[in-house]
This record gives sequence, structure tokens and C-alpha cells, in this order.
Amino acid sequence: MEISDQKRRSFILRLVKSISAVGAALYAPSAFAKSSQALVKSVAIRDGRKQQRVVIELDKSVEHKLFTLSSPDRVVLDLKKARTAGNVKLNPGRPKTLISRLRYAPRNGNDLRIVLDMAAKSKAKTKFTKVGGKYKLEILLDNKQAAVAAKPASKKVASRKSTGRSKQRTFVIAIDPGHGGKDPGAVGGHGTYEKDVVLQIARRLKKRINKTKGMTAFMTRDGDEYLNLRQRVEKAHEKNADLFISVHADAHPNKSVRGSSVYILSEKGASSEMARLVKRENEAELRMMDTKLDAENPVLSEVLLDLTQSAAIDNSLGAAEEVLSELGTLNRLARKRVESADFTVLRSLDIPSMLVETAFISNPYEEKKLRTAKYQNQLANALYRGIRRYKVALGERNPHYAESDVETLPLS
Repeated sequence: MEISDQKRRSFILRLVKSISAVGAALYAPSAFAKSSQALVKSVAIRDGRKQQRVVIELDKSVEHKLFTLSSPDRVVLDLKKARTAGNVKLNPGRPKTLISRLRYAPRNGNDLRIVLDMAAKSKAKTKFTKVGGKYKLEILLDNKQAAVAAKPASKKVASRKSTGRSKQRTFVIAIDPGHGGKDPGAVGGHGTYEKDVVLQIARRLKKRINKTKGMTAFMTRDGDEYLNLRQRVEKAHEKNADLFISVHADAHPNKSVRGSSVYILSEKGASSEMARLVKRENEAELRMMDTKLDAENPVLSEVLLDLTQSAAIDNSLGAAEEVLSELGTLNRLARKRVESADFTVLRSLDIPSMLVETAFISNPYEEKKLRTAKYQNQLANALYRGIRRYKVALGERNPHYAESDVETLPLS
């Protein structure tokens, strides 16, 4: 890293350290912000002859927008000024003909997005009711349309489909080890360079993926070299990557801070103060040669506009949630939900993408673990499982990625 960037990093860390005197305010919304948000208390599924209803119980009325996405089929509900009360899950015994999974995540720091992954296309609309002091927002799903889509194909059609395996394509993952070359990234107390650790994790992840049928991985760098933003992005495009994962090791002025976190692109801004810090820290490496990227490459300029669309970000969220869930089985989570920030390296891609902070290299305990082959393997395996879960879920909705001869991993 150039000296000016090193000084800038040190300044940012000192600044954040001074701000940290406010304590929990750095990591959580203010009490006022919470009180002004509608609270989602529960989500339940109700069956009917003509409709299936998703019933969302709230503590107040809320502005909302409903829309659908395809490839894969999803129903998306955006709630303005809303949050959840703990983990929201579908009620037990839910029918599996229409909805395969529910996902949710904060948006723009103050809103909430709920996504229903659909097993079949369905018309959807909303209905809001208030009975006594209870507020209910219902998503009404058309059972008839789904029933038609879910009917088994005729023998003639099935025969044609059985010969269509040639249309299935390999799922390509671009693994981007952060930093490299003149940019060491964060440096641990015992002199561990982030660029070295994430390279080892990336190599192990690539090896694990390439042993799996239907999947292949490549690395944006496989040595101690510096890559500018354009080079990283072009490599992903050249290989027609289906997923981009940038691997990093976090740092914080408070050496006791530890854990894993996953970030995706934000439409408007960072979802937390931690996300803003991580964004600034990791983009020091990407400013050196890329200030005129969109002017020099009009194709990438169009990509920047495409990535502001909800569909691209929602796909990233689905993949990131799976990875975060698997990291949570191995490591403490610094952030229990997927965070969002305006990362340059993610903004320049038109595919699902995420930035993973595997652990805190600034934490002595985690730095020691990061140096070991055992922990690097464990992290690589957790990342692999998350990617695989996302790929399996994608294959259930997109026949090009179907895994008909591989045991399906459970969806959570």
C-alpha cells in the first residue's frame, strides 16, 4: 500500500476509535429511529381454495410496495420505515406448492424487504386490514395459476425434457482475494498481512468448488499481485461468472471486536456504521487507478446503472444470506444479518456479488487462527457450503442449473 493510503487508513481508524465512545450507538439504530419504524411481529401462511395468503402482523400501518421477479420467480414486498422483531420465519407445516422460502433484510437503513421464493409463478396483490388494535398486511397469491404451473408434464413433454441435460450449464464462481501486491490490506498485531491470508482461503475455496460436479471456480489473482478494479471486473466478465465473492479479513481499532460478516451492494448507502467503515477500508485499494472507469468503459457504465435495480441486489442478498448462515456455524457473527454498502468492486458487476469479511485480523485470537491451515480450510468450507446452497436453490427454479443427480441441500 502506498504511504498516503496507509496514512489515510490510520486516520480513519483513529477517527472511528474516537467516535466509539458513543458505545452501542455505533452498531445499532437509535431508540428514536426504532420507535418510528413499524414492527413486523410475525409472518404466517394461510391456505384457501382459490388463494394462499401470507399474513404479516404489524404494530402500525405501513407504506408498502409489492412486485414480482422472474428467473427465479419471487414475490417481493418492500415496507417503508419498518423492522422485524427477532427472526421471522414461516409457520410450521407450510404448504410447499407455492412458497419455498422466506427471506428478509433491512434496506436503506430504515426500510425492510421481504422476499418470497416461489416454487411456481403466481399473481400477487396486497390487502391491508385493521381489526381493533391489530394491523395485518396480507399478500394474496393465486392458487389456480400455480396449480396449472405445478401440473406434471405429459409423457411426451417429459421425454423431451429428459434429453435436455445438454442445456444445463456449469455454475461459474469468481473468487476475488482482496488486496495484493503493493496493497497488503489490514495488518495484524503479529504482522499478518490480510492479502496473504485471504489468498490462502481463496485457493482452498477454489479447490473445494472445482471438486463439485456442475460448478467451477477461478481466482482474480493467484499470487501476490496488485489488481485494479478494471482488471478484477474484466476477469469476472471474461469467464461469464454467475457469482462474484470478494474475500477479506476485517480490522477494527478495538482489538476485542471479532466475528464474520457479509456485505452486498446498497442501492442508497451503508446499512450501518460498521458497513461504512468496512467500505472505506476496502476501497483504499480500488481508488488508485479507477477514477475514470465508467468514462473509459461504456459497457461498465451501463452495468453501474443495471446494478441499481432491485433484481440484481436481491439475487446478491439470496447468495449472501446462505454464506452468512454457514459462517455462523463456524464463527461468531460480527453482524447477524447481511449488511449493505456502496462498494465499488460490487457496483461494477452485473451478477450476484458479495464481500465477505471472514474474521478480524486485528483481533489477536482471530489473527492466530487465520494463520493456520485448519482455520483457513474451515472458512473455505463454510463459504463453499453457502455458495452450494445458493446454487441448489437457484437450480430448483432455473433448469439450467438443476442438480437432478445430486442430493439437494436443505433450505433454511
